[in-house]
Parts: sequence; C-alpha cells; structure tokens
Amino acid sequence: MSLAHFWSKDLEIIQPTMKKLFLLALALFAFISISQAQVSVGINFQTSDTFIAVGTDTDKQFFGEARLGIGHDIGLELMGGYNFVRKSEVNAYVGAGLGLLGDHNHKHHDDHNDIYVAIPVGVLIKPFDTKNLGFLIEAAPVIANHSDSYLRGGIGVKYTFR
Repeated sequence: MSLAHFWSKDLEIIQPTMKKLFLLALALFAFISISQAQVSVGINFQTSDTFIAVGTDTDKQFFGEARLGIGHDIGLELMGGYNFVRKSEVNAYVGAGLGLLGDHNHKHHDDHNDIYVAIPVGVLIKPFDTKNLGFLIEAAPVIANHSDSYLRGGIGVKYTFR
C-alpha cells in the first residue's frame, strides 16, 4: 500500500468531521451574537477530556457555552444551562449538551464520529470580591451513540468579561 492511499483514507474521515465542527461552531457564534451577552471563558478539566469553554454570562438565569475538547480527541460540545440557584457567591446549574468527538482515540475505530448528549450538573463558586472569576465543580452523565455511556466529572476555572 502506498502512502497516498493512507492519506486519502485519513482525509475521508477528517473532512466530514471538520464540516460538522464548522457548522456547530457557526451555530454557537450566531447564538452568542444574537444574545448580545457578556462573554465568559474558562478551562474545564473533566475525567474524559480537557475543555476550553467560551460562553455567555454564567450569572444569567439561562446561559450557553461552547466547549472545545483538546485532550484525547478534538471535539466540540454545545451546552445550554439553567441556574436554579443564583447568588453573588455561588450559582448551581443544570444543563443539556450536544457534543461531537473525533473517533481517533476511542475503542471503536470506525469511519464515523461519536455524537453524544450530556446532562451537566454543577456549581460555580465566586469567592473573591470581584465576581468575574469563579471555580466550578461539575458532573455529567454522557450518553453516546455506541455503548460508551459514562459519568464524567471535573473541576474548572471560569472568567466573565463584564
């Protein structure tokens, strides 16, 4: 087999993934621009992956977030959240997320990507006088399209630009 054959096979797998990631990212940026909200950024260290997060103001009753997985697999997760506790020092939230992970490091090495649904439940603690910086603790059952469903948990840091 030639090297060109291996490259063409990789491109066949990567191109649909990039199209899906592009469409999900476009939808997120449209959501953020329509909402005209303040922007939050953060990093989440989950048991399944490390995520860089960009979203709307997490102090609002409803907020949105896009998470780019940068650990084991490059992936994208879009999450909408609802704060059922909103205080100046702490927020408690529940949400729903839709994610897409590349299939390069999973148990199933097939020619499609893994789409999953997550239900995150978490707490954002803002211990400083300036309430822009917070620390989060989150757990989420993740339901994948294979039999790879699991419970992930993690911690993170979030900053809101006001």
